[in-house]
Amino acid sequence: MPPSSERPFHLLRWFAVLAALVIGAIAVANAMLLSRFLNQQLFQREAAVTRDFVQNIVQSDSSLDFLLHPDDPVLRERFRGTALHFDNLRDVLRANVYGRDRRVLWSSNKALVGQVFDDNEELAAALRGELVVEAGSIADEERAKGEHQGLAPQAHFFVETYVPVLDTQGRVAGVVELYKAPLALSQAIQAARWRVGLSALAGALLLFGSLFWLVQRADRQLRKQQALLLQAETLAATGQLAAAVAHNIRNPLASIRSSAELLLDAPPDQVPDGAQDILRDADRISARITELLKLAAPVVAQTTPLDLSTWLAEFARNQQSVLARRQQRLHTDLPAGAAMAQADPQLLEHALQSLLANASEAMPAGGQCLLALQPLSTERYWRIELQDNGSGIAPEALDAVQQAFVTTKPNGLGLGLLLARRIVERLGGRFALASEQGVGTTVRLDIPRLN
Repeated sequence: MPPSSERPFHLLRWFAVLAALVIGAIAVANAMLLSRFLNQQLFQREAAVTRDFVQNIVQSDSSLDFLLHPDDPVLRERFRGTALHFDNLRDVLRANVYGRDRRVLWSSNKALVGQVFDDNEELAAALRGELVVEAGSIADEERAKGEHQGLAPQAHFFVETYVPVLDTQGRVAGVVELYKAPLALSQAIQAARWRVGLSALAGALLLFGSLFWLVQRADRQLRKQQALLLQAETLAATGQLAAAVAHNIRNPLASIRSSAELLLDAPPDQVPDGAQDILRDADRISARITELLKLAAPVVAQTTPLDLSTWLAEFARNQQSVLARRQQRLHTDLPAGAAMAQADPQLLEHALQSLLANASEAMPAGGQCLLALQPLSTERYWRIELQDNGSGIAPEALDAVQQAFVTTKPNGLGLGLLLARRIVERLGGRFALASEQGVGTTVRLDIPRLN
């Protein structure tokens, strides 16, 4: 089947790009909406305070009568003193007073007195009793109004407040319009916008970081599951290969081995050269077939309480003779008391034999191994360590040699470490491999303690 031309889907990369765009857009939109809301609330609050002030002033000095009877000269003169309070308010650029007929009854700009502005929607709303607040700029042509004429050009930003003045019966008697350039309020709004923006940015970064960590973890899990699935497929193929090899080779291999044994039983001077080599190679091939079959078969653990200290001491004694023929020694460092664990002795023995065989092959000129047992103080595990002073494994090959059919030995099959890992994990333990080239290799098996 030709290789697929479809590009691999990079989950983490796509998520990082799309999440950054979406979260960034949401953060900007939220910051803008929240800033606008805060601005409106601040303007409305100041307008409410201004409304109370204006209403109190008008009622306290009887200026309300002027709004009801604007043509009375006595009332007009009395109202002039009241209106000066409006003009002298902090940050006020202009003050206008309207009657119910929309006519300007008084203004700090005398040119506006007597004019009528029929196209002012905010004024119409104020005459209906609404408190209206508008913020804008003189340069904004869409907000330009007739009463803006003559405003100081330096007042590039202002707040326009329409305050309805009510009579004693709660009806609108007139409207006071104030134009302000609130410097302190503008600074407070600007500071609030910065805080809102920074808060939105911090929230977006926190959300992105949390989701990225979650997706990154999921991506790692998916890759791990994919690797396990690939390993399972490899093992399934290995099982089929092992069955075919066992069926087609073991019978003739048994005949070859039997013939070699018969030759070795003959008198020494009649034993042909190479008979011992034939026997040794037949055993090696048989061991490889057995290893393939064991790897392909499911690992079924039957755990029982096991004293690891006593069991490992017995295991080491049984291996000493095999290692001695290769000028190798196996030392032990085991605790004196009982080290009870939950394990399957047969599976554990097979795993340690496979690891010890690897250690032995890594020391062809002789060497020493250490088999140690110690408790992990912070976790409920016993740690078995097997160390050798062999040739070691290159750092770049450390992960690869734990895969099926990958080996650094010329005659190795590349299944020993994988089988040992499967056994330890099936026992509920953990497997770790550390090595330094030219120094040696250490294998750690963490076996659950007996509860």
